Amino acid sequence: MTDRYAFSTGALYPLESDHALTLLKEAGFSHAELMPQAFGDIGDKATLRFEKTGIHISSIHYPLAMFAMLYSAHPTMSAEGRQLSKDIVTMSKRMNTEYIVIHPTNAYPKEQKDMLEKPILDNIRYLVDLCDQADIQVAMENYPTGVGQYPNTLHEYIESLDMPSVKPMVDTTEVCEGGGDPVEFLQMIEPCPCHLHLSDFGNGKKHLPAGEGSIDWLGVSKVLHERNYAGYYTLEPSYRYYLTDIPMKLRSAYEFASRTF
Repeated sequence: MTDRYAFSTGALYPLESDHALTLLKEAGFSHAELMPQAFGDIGDKATLRFEKTGIHISSIHYPLAMFAMLYSAHPTMSAEGRQLSKDIVTMSKRMNTEYIVIHPTNAYPKEQKDMLEKPILDNIRYLVDLCDQADIQVAMENYPTGVGQYPNTLHEYIESLDMPSVKPMVDTTEVCEGGGDPVEFLQMIEPCPCHLHLSDFGNGKKHLPAGEGSIDWLGVSKVLHERNYAGYYTLEPSYRYYLTDIPMKLRSAYEFASRTF
């Protein structure tokens, strides 16, 4: 059985996604999180290109470039966003992708809930229903502000959605940016996170390559093992640190993951 170490293609922007996947495979990774950068990264043709790289797409981050299509109350944009969600899930099912990552919605005042919040939650429910049918886990990521800032608020938010299959996931840098400690966050979040985004934080810099900041990685590893974490260890640093010497830096990232987790 292969390991469960993965790396996000978002960290290799602006490379084409199939090129990024090839580099990850060559660096030793068996799995990757796909961050689609364009509509050309979604669909049958894209799936074929990605399959040819030989790496498993373990997770897909709902594309940040198209986030407004999921989090829009505009009827036409919502309809187009639902087609995008359908295309992403279809591609995920074909590639045996196990997780799709999304973010919490904003907190809306009472007078905006019907016009703004409800249509957006309906878009999310549409995505979740598609994922349920395809046996794909929807992972709700924490966030440095708002409902995703703390373990209890993220849990309460997910419970309020009344979408039982949605589970929490943890981004270590986002915890730090929100003033928290990743070890404590991982201990407190309920249920155990289904997915991870791993990057470092320190000296005012965020999404550093794991091991280059101040996060207690041995503590992170310990609590994950104590909680029987069963997901992927997905490295998600900023692309700013991977614009040069990419193969060497990817090998170093894989070595960090393999000796830490």
